[in-house]
Amino acid sequence: MKLRFALLTGAAIVLTVLPALADEAALTKRLDEMQKMIDAQQRQINAQDDRRRLDTQEQTQASVSNGRLSLTSADGRFSAQLRLTGQFDVADYMQSNKARALALGPDLSSGANFRRAQIGLQGKLFGDWSYYFNIDYGSGGSTGTESPGHIQQAYVEYDGLAPFTVRIGAHPPSTGLDDSYAATDQLLMERSAPGDATRNMAGGDGRDSFELLYLGDRLFGSLALTGDKVQETTLLFDEQQALVARVAAVVYSDNDWRLVASLASTDVFRPGDTTSALNSPRPFSISNPPELIVDDNSTKFVSVSDANVTDAWDWNLEGAATYDNFLAQGGYFKYGIDQRGITTLRGQGFNGWYAEGSWVLTGEARSWSTATGSFTNPKPRVNFSLPGGGWGALELAARYSDLNLNDNVGLTGAVTPAGGIRGGEQRIGTLGVNWYPNTALKFTLQFQNTQVNHINAAAPFGSLNQNFDTVAFRTQIAL
Repeated sequence: MKLRFALLTGAAIVLTVLPALADEAALTKRLDEMQKMIDAQQRQINAQDDRRRLDTQEQTQASVSNGRLSLTSADGRFSAQLRLTGQFDVADYMQSNKARALALGPDLSSGANFRRAQIGLQGKLFGDWSYYFNIDYGSGGSTGTESPGHIQQAYVEYDGLAPFTVRIGAHPPSTGLDDSYAATDQLLMERSAPGDATRNMAGGDGRDSFELLYLGDRLFGSLALTGDKVQETTLLFDEQQALVARVAAVVYSDNDWRLVASLASTDVFRPGDTTSALNSPRPFSISNPPELIVDDNSTKFVSVSDANVTDAWDWNLEGAATYDNFLAQGGYFKYGIDQRGITTLRGQGFNGWYAEGSWVLTGEARSWSTATGSFTNPKPRVNFSLPGGGWGALELAARYSDLNLNDNVGLTGAVTPAGGIRGGEQRIGTLGVNWYPNTALKFTLQFQNTQVNHINAAAPFGSLNQNFDTVAFRTQIAL
């Protein structure tokens, strides 16, 4: 009886459990099928996200910052920026009537010209490479007459070794602190005469160059091997070769102060040949126009020119200090030329110096650029707007410069001593007012007094000297 009861009970349990087990297996199968569907849908979603991300990376993003049009890939590895610079100058040279009859520095032509009219493209390639191509239709650095388009800069550089950069092409290598200011960031309309004379020896716009740069937060360094300028048309045989080196350091900085020191040197170790003949003459000259480039006649009051030289060199020491919205800067320059094939005469030596400063009346300060090792324009806190009440930024600037290209000049009225050079001395005092309505526009009004002194033998004393004033106005746009 007990056995029968146990068998009946077990059968009942089996009959009860089997359906449950069957239902659980079906449920498990259904869950597995649902999980497979979910996994398939997730893979589809992931694939769509991947395609979306790839599409986004390839999309070009356009933007306009301070008026400059930029195209940039979403990953930032590619970019292209349109660059525009325009400087329209108007000037009046207030010379005396005797200037019309002078053999040296005759009547300068007052008028107007486009000092710079540049259009270019700058950008990045594959993250570590960058480029800059810029064409200038302006008057250039020595004449007030506009010229056909010529290369101002055209180079590529590798930035993957930061803070080191390697640059090759045509561009202005850094020959000093004054030289390294961008053309649009200068305190006054032109660079100082001593700084510009150095720039023209082996630097300047369109100079063929291979340059190694160090761009640190507090240290700037550059070493460049340079040749002729792209637009060079005088020495058509073996080109000039030179080394240009500079180091600049922020020696102290805090919330108010920044102290900067700059040391630079140029060595033209092989001037260019004038002919293809063996031992061709290698001429070299140092000269500079007044610190205003509107005159159409390329007049230069001071100059040195040698028909055959071994080398030419320069070194300069400059310093600057900013305190809040004040800037003070100055420098000393030493130049030398060694004549070729002349063993009885010593080398020629010349010098120059300048001191300048600015005060931003509206309180903005000039910033330090690690890319150039120089200062940049103040950025207005509030842009000019009649409805908004903003007036932009207003800056007062001043400079005094002295470029002396005399060496062993001897006495006035006497013959020049052997080896002596009477290149003349030029002193210029300048006062200027800069108005920045916004970061793209700049208006400059400046007054100058120019004094030129020459020691001469044949002409009456003082007949080559000049003392005159100029007034000039510049309208600038830089994008």
